[in-house]
Amino acid sequence: MTATVPAQRSIVPSGEITAAFRREAPGLLGFFLRRGVDAPDAADLVSETFLAAWKNHGRSAVEPEMLRAWLFGIARKVLSQHRRGRIRRSALAERVRVTLAAEPTARADGSPSDSDSELTEHVRELIGNLPDLDQEIVRLVYWDGFSQEEVAVILGKPATAVRSRLSRARSALREQLAESGDVS
Repeated sequence: MTATVPAQRSIVPSGEITAAFRREAPGLLGFFLRRGVDAPDAADLVSETFLAAWKNHGRSAVEPEMLRAWLFGIARKVLSQHRRGRIRRSALAERVRVTLAAEPTARADGSPSDSDSELTEHVRELIGNLPDLDQEIVRLVYWDGFSQEEVAVILGKPATAVRSRLSRARSALREQLAESGDVS
């Protein structure tokens, strides 16, 4: 009885990625254009696709005849990331528009405007008394509208650390406001 040996899949050599770039770039550009991406973004996405391929070529076992399919698989993921990013940017732009419409007197640098109440100014001062990292967490969550998970990514900290620091910062602010008689 002889055992069948599975076909060996080879790691993609770097020279093959370079050759694939020359050969497949026009097809990948068309791939993105046919999916509604404007030309400048499509060209960037082709570059991102090859960058991802280059980064992964030493770890990915791809049969030589499947290299084109492998590249288009990467292109699909790059396109998906591009679309998600576009949705996030649109949502952020909308939040900015709504915020600016609701607070027409707010200054562009986020500093208090003349119409801010004394309580708002007092809260800003109290936030300024927090440790630097806690100040940034409070500002990102409450002023910039990020979720705690997004803040964790922005700051490069674990989400659990952000949640715990935000909770302590809120408690400290609540205590300080109660001591000053601004809230009960």
